[in-house]
Amino acid sequence: MAPSQHLDWFEDNISWFENLSLGELDRSVPNCPGWRVQDVLNHLSFGLGLAYPAALLCPPDTPDVEVFADVEWPTEHPDGSAAVTTFGENMRACLAVFRDADPYMSCWTYGGPGVAGFWFRRAAIETALHRMDVEDIIPESGSAMPEERVVDALIESVEFALPFAAQISGAPDGHLTVRSPELVSDLELGRGSRRATVHGAGTEVLRALWGRSSRQVTITGDQALAADWLARVELAFANR
Repeated sequence: MAPSQHLDWFEDNISWFENLSLGELDRSVPNCPGWRVQDVLNHLSFGLGLAYPAALLCPPDTPDVEVFADVEWPTEHPDGSAAVTTFGENMRACLAVFRDADPYMSCWTYGGPGVAGFWFRRAAIETALHRMDVEDIIPESGSAMPEERVVDALIESVEFALPFAAQISGAPDGHLTVRSPELVSDLELGRGSRRATVHGAGTEVLRALWGRSSRQVTITGDQALAADWLARVELAFANR
């Protein structure tokens, strides 16, 4: 997908969250243990809305410990309608920074030197994942994710998120294959004689790759290896 498409996707997700009913904010989100919908909003509002523009504006050689040093993190998170208002302000400001940026501008990224478009894509997919979390408990609010977005999220998960997580916690000793009808070809990860395959509908595989509960994913081969790989991403990104 082109960087402009990632920004449109990101904006779609922002708008969806902004349109949630205030009555939904106190509902528990099982895929995010201990969180309510309001906590998801605050997580995105600050963890993404404030952090991602700061990272995008850092030169690619910025030491990791300095990237977010100047971000003014809140001491308290807003409640109720204030959480929705703050979410809109922070996320729309983030989107404005993105739309003003050259997607091929060099900047710092989680994986090292990269380009601004990395953050466009990461923002679209992060908000999409949490949108899915909330849609699971408010089914009437949900809509099918377009196939090209599902494919893009699966590819980003296997090409970036899982390898990055493995750098942090160590790569499992074995080869994981990711398969879904939406993909033109299988996605491959890792190496070694142990092998496992996770396959199913694209959105269900995406849930599984990010540590979410999935009822429609089939795992074949080495079950322990698959479980090891599927536990990596959510742990690595829990505080990012």
